Amino acid sequence: MSEQATTVQSANDLTEGPIAKKILIFAMPIIASNLLMQLYNAVDSIVIGQYAGTEALAAVGVSNPIMMLFNALFIGFSVGASIVVAQTFGAKDMARLRRTINTVFALAFTVGIIITVFGVLLCKQILFMLNVPESVIGDAHVYLVIIFTGTIGNVFFNYGGGILRGMGDSKSPLVALAISCVLNIVLDIWFVFGFDMGVAGVAWATVIGQTLSGLVLASRINRFGHGLGLSLKEMLKPDREIIRNVFKLGIPSGLQNIAMSLGGVIVQSFTNSFGPVFIAANTVVMRLDGFVIMPMFGLSMSATTFVGQNTGAGNHERAQKGVGTIITMVAALALSMAVIVYFFGHYGVRVFTQEFEVIEIAVQGVRIICFVYLFMGLDVTLAGAMRGAGMATVPMMTSITSNIIRIPLVYFLAIRPFNYHGVFYAMATSMIIGATLISSYYVFGNWREKGIRVPGTPSLEVE
Repeated sequence: MSEQATTVQSANDLTEGPIAKKILIFAMPIIASNLLMQLYNAVDSIVIGQYAGTEALAAVGVSNPIMMLFNALFIGFSVGASIVVAQTFGAKDMARLRRTINTVFALAFTVGIIITVFGVLLCKQILFMLNVPESVIGDAHVYLVIIFTGTIGNVFFNYGGGILRGMGDSKSPLVALAISCVLNIVLDIWFVFGFDMGVAGVAWATVIGQTLSGLVLASRINRFGHGLGLSLKEMLKPDREIIRNVFKLGIPSGLQNIAMSLGGVIVQSFTNSFGPVFIAANTVVMRLDGFVIMPMFGLSMSATTFVGQNTGAGNHERAQKGVGTIITMVAALALSMAVIVYFFGHYGVRVFTQEFEVIEIAVQGVRIICFVYLFMGLDVTLAGAMRGAGMATVPMMTSITSNIIRIPLVYFLAIRPFNYHGVFYAMATSMIIGATLISSYYVFGNWREKGIRVPGTPSLEVE
């Protein structure tokens, strides 16, 4: 092996070295990437909310659950791909890793085409089904059609980022996203103010930025070392066994995402009855909340890769110690952010809008949700650890259960009494339930023995 390849491997290898230091070095770029992704999405809402009004902001808000519903399965497959890559990398099987990378990109292209076709054809019908207010539906349809048209760029970014994180490289996705984010901000301002394009402008800015980030990551994979890289010949002949493993690990995550998205869509259809002001306020809550929880999601993603690589290397004791370290970090972060949001969250809300009614509702919402950040962080961390060990089914089941429970909670706490506060209480309650379920299985369940292992990785011997 060349000196360059050895250096690359050592720098990205999570199977050796001080656990806390390795986790922090790996997690920090992921956290920064997640925050940038939220900025990426928030800029759309800020530009629209400040300069195009409440109804335009509501149009972007009602579009998000629909986008997530269509994207849920491919994001799940990207998680599955990341786990397969992490375990293969941990086993140091570079020939198989090359086949995995090319198979994953072939899968990404196929999934992107399918989502584009069905998204464009069905989005308007879905908007009508969700009882979106007539004053909002036109802009929402325009926004969704443009976003779905650029799905392949988004798919390539997610799959490329998953591949690189699985190989221990969390910095390249950050660089790609930073380039894309800067371009998105510039184009948002240019398209909305320079060309007066409204929601269409922010949608095109998002598509262009995502496509660029996907191309940057594909280029980085080609320069990773170990003889790894993209090959059209190998993409045209994907490895069926690798696809099966990606599906086995990705389908539970995808179904989990679909359940969350369906829950979000149903809840959105309920809450649309509160009108554009509440829709806009709820959009602000979700955007601001996204910034706060993304560091915890970054640590949960590091748990997936850390456990995945150490599972591939057969070092299960180190994997479990890493999970304990990450839980400690997440707890400290969650408690700190809860205090900050409760006392200073109103400043963040005012970044998105200056309308008093929207601000009042949004501030109440973030103050309710901040009390359950600890439960949310525990949930996503344990789910990430189990996925890394090849057990993606349990996180799927606990997430689906909590999201199913959320729907009647919204109905009985918000819709029947017609009290919008109930939407936020229902969300908080479902988070507590999800965290309780997955924590119980993590402590008492047999996920360590039942995890899926990719070929060439050691089996788990239970002491």
